[in-house]
Amino acid sequence: MYKNFSKVYDKFMEICDYDGWVNLLENYISKYNPDGKIILDLGCGTGETLVRLDKKYQCSGLDISEGMLKKAKIKLKGKNVPLFLGDMREFDTGEKYDIIYSFFDTVNHLTSVEDLLDLFNSVKNSLNENGIYIFDVVDREFMQKMFANDIYADSRKDFAVIWEHFYDEETNIDEIDASYFIKNKNNGYDRFNEFYEKRIFTHNEIKECAKEANLSLEIFEINEELAGKRYFYILKNR
Repeated sequence: MYKNFSKVYDKFMEICDYDGWVNLLENYISKYNPDGKIILDLGCGTGETLVRLDKKYQCSGLDISEGMLKKAKIKLKGKNVPLFLGDMREFDTGEKYDIIYSFFDTVNHLTSVEDLLDLFNSVKNSLNENGIYIFDVVDREFMQKMFANDIYADSRKDFAVIWEHFYDEETNIDEIDASYFIKNKNNGYDRFNEFYEKRIFTHNEIKECAKEANLSLEIFEINEELAGKRYFYILKNR
């Protein structure tokens, strides 16, 4: 999964304010689990946030994409940051964590309420007592703005991205056909294709799944400063 996206992910995310995301995370930690030191980045991608956190925390990362983890291993070479290949719906690294987080609307890549509950149950089983899970999700308005006319395109010096979008109202699933054009050594372009699915979860669905997983909802707030309008949640293992 995301084998081809991993080839251009860091270029695609060049404009991302990673320091801002990490500052937000640390502010949440200071308020809701100030003694927490053991961290799992659930959906760690190429490891950019872990690079910024490993000096202050005992960090680990997990992702479903082998391609993403290969990039992360290069960035984190020589650092004591274990990386795991796995599915966030059903994971067990054998460790317990004070803080688990999933950023960049990772949770929206789940496609059912059952998946969401599986995620929360796995998080519950992997948190220490009073441990917290921090994550963000986007809403339908965000998707409509991103995919105006059901197309998202991004062209840069050595790669281009075209995402074609379709929303199935009956299943409440966003389908994305992605094409990547990556400049090669011959100054031509190699084309790669992938298919993604995403889902917009309601606040009530998130709240009810958290309750069923015996995680308490500590905070729910909107942030429009980092990367569009996002909803941040903190769940606590009491």
